[in-house]
Amino acid sequence: MTEHDTEKLRQFELLHAEANSIRERDKVLIRGLFQNFYNKKLNVGIGFQRAYGAILSGDYFDLIQLPDGNYLFIFADMSGHGLPAYTNLVRLRSAITISVGQVRELFYNCGSVDCDLLVRTICSSFTDIMEGSNSHDFACVLFTFIYNEGDKFHLKFYNRGMLFPVIVRKFQERVVDVYNLNNEEKGWIPMKGNLLSGDVRSLLEDRYLDIPSCQFTLYEGDSILYYSDGIIEAYRPGNPMEEYGEARMIKILLENISLVPQLVVHELFASVYGFMGAPEKQKDDMTAVLIDFPPVRY
Repeated sequence: MTEHDTEKLRQFELLHAEANSIRERDKVLIRGLFQNFYNKKLNVGIGFQRAYGAILSGDYFDLIQLPDGNYLFIFADMSGHGLPAYTNLVRLRSAITISVGQVRELFYNCGSVDCDLLVRTICSSFTDIMEGSNSHDFACVLFTFIYNEGDKFHLKFYNRGMLFPVIVRKFQERVVDVYNLNNEEKGWIPMKGNLLSGDVRSLLEDRYLDIPSCQFTLYEGDSILYYSDGIIEAYRPGNPMEEYGEARMIKILLENISLVPQLVVHELFASVYGFMGAPEKQKDDMTAVLIDFPPVRY
């Protein structure tokens, strides 16, 4: 091995270690925030697997406590795989950090958080960074603002091309309903904006930051599953037309919903890998975050 090859291998190992460290730190921070969520203890399960052979991922999630005491949960998927996707993930994190900092300054002056403004600022900042880097990639991002009212949690979604979550409604720890928020049903209408991309902004111009929002109310005892398309788009060997799909995912979720969230996520990933038949068939990053809201005790 040449000295040049040795140096490339060293850089590869450093990058791999850094990516793993950041991901594990994120998990610890997010679980810590959920342990004291509006003075309630929520259980959370997190599953994450990179595409086979990749050391970096473009899937991203974060929970941010806003200066007004409410929360913003961000779930995102960058286009592509590997280093380009990870680079765009870092760009998105930078846009979020800068924008949340600006909102904190405004909060100290006016005493409130404008969630519309925050989302527009993040989207605009990220797109500016992408255009400044001459990137033609894009990002799918779901912003979820969470507000607590007694035994209710009001969710306000701003969706830029991402999958909506699936919600399992429970009463006295028994499943009474399932809501796939990607479907228009039971009075729910999913509202989506466009992908985040410099190319899209050049086409839409002023309409680029017109982001529709929609709201859903969770109750104590409910569960909510966020997931990336790498899970439902996994396919069988030799049959790329047969995808794992939402129906199988929801079936596994319901069959294991009495378990703690981390075990449910483990069963989901085991099911997906069983469907694919071999780890090397995983062509996309897979991420799932399952949150159990505390049940009402009678």
